[in-house]
Amino acid sequence: MSYDLGKVFNEAGLPEITYVPPREAQQLKGSLATPGKHVTLVGPSGSGKSTVAVRTLAELGFNEQELLRLNGRNYAQATTVTEIFGDVFGVAPSFDEIEPWLKLYKIVLLDDVHHLRPEARNELASKLKLWHEDHIRFFMVGIAKTSEAILGQDPELAIRNDAWHLDRQDDTFMEALLSKGEGALKVEFTQAGRRTAIAAAQGSPSIFQAICRITCVAGDVFRTQDEVKEVDVDLPTIRESVVRQYDGRYLTKIVSLARGRRQARSVHDTYYSIVEQVARSGKQQISQDELYHKIVGSADARLKSRARNSFYRAMKSLPKVIEENNLTDVLIFENGTLSIDDPVFRFYLDHLDFSRVRSQVNIRRLGYEYDVAVSFAGSDRPIVRDLVGLLEERGLEVFYDFDEQAMLWGKDLRKELAKVYGQDAQFMVVCLSNDYPERDWPSFELEIGQDASTKRTEDYLLPLIVGNERPSIIGLPNTVGHISVADRSLEEVADLIQEKIVNLPPVRPDVDVADSEDSVT
Repeated sequence: MSYDLGKVFNEAGLPEITYVPPREAQQLKGSLATPGKHVTLVGPSGSGKSTVAVRTLAELGFNEQELLRLNGRNYAQATTVTEIFGDVFGVAPSFDEIEPWLKLYKIVLLDDVHHLRPEARNELASKLKLWHEDHIRFFMVGIAKTSEAILGQDPELAIRNDAWHLDRQDDTFMEALLSKGEGALKVEFTQAGRRTAIAAAQGSPSIFQAICRITCVAGDVFRTQDEVKEVDVDLPTIRESVVRQYDGRYLTKIVSLARGRRQARSVHDTYYSIVEQVARSGKQQISQDELYHKIVGSADARLKSRARNSFYRAMKSLPKVIEENNLTDVLIFENGTLSIDDPVFRFYLDHLDFSRVRSQVNIRRLGYEYDVAVSFAGSDRPIVRDLVGLLEERGLEVFYDFDEQAMLWGKDLRKELAKVYGQDAQFMVVCLSNDYPERDWPSFELEIGQDASTKRTEDYLLPLIVGNERPSIIGLPNTVGHISVADRSLEEVADLIQEKIVNLPPVRPDVDVADSEDSVT
């Protein structure tokens, strides 16, 4: 029998011809054969979850009429499962309406369940306990480290739901897959090529399928050969082809992650440094301590304090940045450790030319630790605190004294604040009220800011009237443009500050950081 290459080796679909049951398949089959229980199958991208799920159901004799097959990608915007099934069955989105329809099927296969919104998954988890008693069964498949990551931690649900994790596969699995493909196409991988392909795949069936397919293409094998043909694995060609193939899935997300919080232009490009170190490490897990040593430990002594502060702020925000860039299915940061839970993503990072990321990130090299430093009288703290919150929501790095108490504790405040308001911020927002010129610390901060503004080529002082009127302040003439919260909402003020940051001209990439440090002292 003759086969086309795509029917034998294909990373997109994991073909039937080269299907090899993973070591978890038999136990999964046992769970699906047990009446009444729900079943969850999770694992990283490229592990073959969907193929295993469908194949196992077929081996147990489930036919299409007995299965309701849904994909979570198609219902990613739905907030409830009743909304989903109401749409599927064309009935009102209520449990009374949808349950009779669900009972018509022996099992509901919900693939890519991780794409459902958290509120929809939470509702699904709560109903699974009741549907178990009504003999309505669900088989859920998704990308996650554990089933709890999809359905939450509920002991009552655990006893009604058998959960299986499809992990990396061993060399025996890969050998069996390759042997099936060789037989179907009448090709023979060299012994060195076999070892190279298996090692490069790092236990991922999807990557292994890609390597085998690309090897056959390089050997001009597109269908079953008339006679056995020997092919070899050229790793550079494999790397280039696989990386190009996964660019669409990962490159934009990696670039966004390396840029950090939305619109922020400070923190010494710490996010870029974090991503670069993770890529270079070649590890599945890398601790915060190791990242600190690589990023902060190697910094110039004059910059170490700034680099340290930037690093800890970046790590604090890292889970949110991962979530914003839709990378939670491949990256996990918890308990001080950053883990890559997807071997395909690890392979991509290992072989990605990182200069491609660097060219899109616009590395600052000349920058400030904070996008904005706020100066205000203590009596105006409530309104300033609200403004700071809005700026941080927009991804900006803000110096706000209450957020920096650990850093300021025990230090000479005049010295530290002089450094912040004189050197460390891109802009200083001066929050003016009648109390502002009457207080010692605001007057000191403004004096430092005024001196710093004479050394800047761009705007620095941004007067914001937070009181009833603008007070008269020596050195801050009324001709300096200002805005007032009497005329603008705090949201509008935050948007204007963000716009100032976004519209800054790109920083010359050839300017040395040490030179920039000297220029602001």
